[in-house]
Amino acid sequence: MKKSYLLLISFIFLTTACSKPRDLTIYPPLKKIAVLPFEPVCPGQKEDEITCAFAGKIIPGEVATEAASILTELLYQKLARDSHFILVPEDEALSLWAEVLSEYTGASAYKLIAEIGKRLGAEAVLYGKVFRYREREGSGFSVVKPASVAFALILVRVSDARVIWRGWFDETQKPLSENVLSLKLYGQIRWLTARELAERGLQKVLREFPYLKVS
Repeated sequence: MKKSYLLLISFIFLTTACSKPRDLTIYPPLKKIAVLPFEPVCPGQKEDEITCAFAGKIIPGEVATEAASILTELLYQKLARDSHFILVPEDEALSLWAEVLSEYTGASAYKLIAEIGKRLGAEAVLYGKVFRYREREGSGFSVVKPASVAFALILVRVSDARVIWRGWFDETQKPLSENVLSLKLYGQIRWLTARELAERGLQKVLREFPYLKVS
């Protein structure tokens, strides 16, 4: 039994280590990317283009009040050392949203995001939405409900308001007895907080982001 378990763990690490590298040739070169704070999908909110773009991929759910701020903080920490990124503070982002909404009534969400990028002198804008952020109920070793996090990121090109990359994460932590393949994501054998799960989710999504090197 022990031997079979060790073989399974070895297989997991070998398959993840040999994953296919990102093909950077299909993405246009970008010198400056503006990064906007995450926004939550609120209960009862009318679906917009961005939410609809992930229909069928993400199941919305409970979104804690602090979710957008936590994900924004985690994302900005991961991008802070890269000079390609313009990290837009929340107050500045709110001001820019107010400006473009007043000037471009009825414009698509992608057009508004592109216009914000233009005003920031960027060639593209990275924008995220939180669809679910539920804290665990219990401790690291025993839970009533596990943490659950779902979010999406899109990269909008300023020149034509087109989405040139998108990524998403949707995970409710499962016991390893149900899915041992999740060990690499969870990082350790215990129940994660929502923040810990969100951080691991961002790391996973950013590995597929063609404009950032993530180990």
